[in-house]
Amino acid sequence: MKGKKILSLLLALMLLLALFGCSSKEEGPAEEPSGQTDEETEPEEEGEPEQKDMETEIQGIISGMTTEQKLAQMIIFSFSPTEAEGVSGDRLPQECRDMLAKYDFGGVILMGNNIGDAAQTLRLIRDCQSAAMASEPGIPLFVSVDQEGGLVNRVSYGMTGGGNMALAAAGDTALTEEWANMMAEEIAALGFNVDFAPVSDVNSNPNNPVIGVRSFSDDAQIAAQHVQAYIRGLRDNGIIAALKHFPGHGNVGEDSHTGLPQSGSTLEELRACELIPFEQGIAENAGMIMTAHIQFPEIEQETYVSVQDGEEVYLPATLSHTIIHDLLREEMGYDGIVITDSMVMGAIAAHFDPIDAATLAINAGVDILLMPVEIRIDGETNTVPDMEAYIAGLAERVDSGEIKEEELDDSLYRILKRKLESGIMTNTLAKTEEAALADAEAVVGAPEHLEREWEITQQGLTLLKNEGGLLPLDGNGTRTLVLYPSEYRLPSVEYAVRRMSAEGLARPENITALCFGEMEPQDEDFQTALAEADQVLLITQYAIRDDAVTALIDQVHGAGKPVVLLAANLPYDAACYNECEAILCAYNPYGNAHDASGDGPFSLNVATGILSIFGGSTPQGHLPVNVPVIEGSGLETSFTGEWLYERYYGLENWGN
Repeated sequence: MKGKKILSLLLALMLLLALFGCSSKEEGPAEEPSGQTDEETEPEEEGEPEQKDMETEIQGIISGMTTEQKLAQMIIFSFSPTEAEGVSGDRLPQECRDMLAKYDFGGVILMGNNIGDAAQTLRLIRDCQSAAMASEPGIPLFVSVDQEGGLVNRVSYGMTGGGNMALAAAGDTALTEEWANMMAEEIAALGFNVDFAPVSDVNSNPNNPVIGVRSFSDDAQIAAQHVQAYIRGLRDNGIIAALKHFPGHGNVGEDSHTGLPQSGSTLEELRACELIPFEQGIAENAGMIMTAHIQFPEIEQETYVSVQDGEEVYLPATLSHTIIHDLLREEMGYDGIVITDSMVMGAIAAHFDPIDAATLAINAGVDILLMPVEIRIDGETNTVPDMEAYIAGLAERVDSGEIKEEELDDSLYRILKRKLESGIMTNTLAKTEEAALADAEAVVGAPEHLEREWEITQQGLTLLKNEGGLLPLDGNGTRTLVLYPSEYRLPSVEYAVRRMSAEGLARPENITALCFGEMEPQDEDFQTALAEADQVLLITQYAIRDDAVTALIDQVHGAGKPVVLLAANLPYDAACYNECEAILCAYNPYGNAHDASGDGPFSLNVATGILSIFGGSTPQGHLPVNVPVIEGSGLETSFTGEWLYERYYGLENWGN
């Protein structure tokens, strides 16, 4: 039976089930039901036929697909806009439409350069879905996005949030669930159905260059509780959560985007820490788990000869049968979708032949290959043939038996089952474009959402030090020199000053702002501003003890003025500059936030932090990580095993 006929029968069957009240009693469409009690279980004679019918239909769809279509369903692709567009238009390039008509890709990921305003994003997503559903199998796409909140946001015109570590600092998983719920409502209104979030890594290494404040905590149990809350928030609005990066990216000192990190952790050590948030995420019925491109030689000893330098490298988790099949599938009992991190990241692309990497990943138990080929269509450049060659290369591996057909069918079963259970097969494009656009414009960046995310971010601000009751500053009666690290932070400072003025917290003429990254101590503007100031507010964002910054602090102290430190990124800056009289942690220096009136963009955390310093709110947060004593300076800064500020520490009510 052809794929479209099967799909039509499936849709008709599901409609009949809904009409006669035989559909699942699960609340929300996105995740698998958790274990039920005897009282909750449907009678066997009612529940079994429905499950058997769904499985029969899934197997029917699979049996009607070619090997190439199966492989394409196991790929989430991305595409870059043309140079002329700058940001993608609201229609899929024709070359991509032809590609979708020929095959049947599992999904698409939209990056920042694909996303303009709400109308453009919604129309582009609908066009992607329309093209996919016009193919022979006609299976709708997973439409995915990296919308973590905080550091990583692709839909920058909606809620951006304070980020995971700021949420954990607030200390209330209900806030994490609330934030994820509002954010999920926004991206779902645009047509997304998968969020590559939450980050489930435990940031146990302060030197980690890529996770940091994207993690909830350096404590596995804290991280696990917030991971579960985040999943619930996504699920309530039909968004599939994808936990990342299994089995943990928080204890390495290298970024897998550019290199191939290695962790010395044993399996026992992973079980005691890094695996705990993933275990709890599985218990919360996470729809997907994303793998990490990290070597674990204590767990996986199989090697591969690097195409880069001919040296042997250990198979990273993404390609490891031991880690994906034996650990995640068998030991941890996960039978949901396993997806790779991007296959064009340096960790994989620099060392592995693309077809070899995909073969290893599929045989390890991976279901979806994320971004295995960079699709670019611009001028004379068209890399769609590269994707077709990639699929053909994998099909040859299937024909030769190097990839088992059963592996493809198992993955297709998981993918189709998730699309059915989450409503993707039946609800996609159910609304007219006009109705969908009206809903999106009403929800995305709604004033009540933006007001609430400001309040939630405030609750994570953490006061570590306040000598002599220096804070809150009097912005009306004293003068403050604000020193910020780069011009990218200036809009946040300017927004904070405007808002403080409107709220009566400070007179603008009492605030002078200078970029210390572009000035010398002897500069006349700095000398004049320092002489006129009563105190200095120093904003930092790098977890190193910069000699130039310490010299600046010494200069301010030499002038008899106190320094307030706003650690805008990692709280480890508190150890780097502990000589400051007051220290407030904000947990994210970046962002494209807007307020309820549409003013912005600015960094939500920096702006809320500045207002708090001037009395706009009272810090109530507590450290979700231990802040170690540091040694050395500059690039030689290192963290000891001694704690300067312990986890859960935080002054309330200005330390009184």
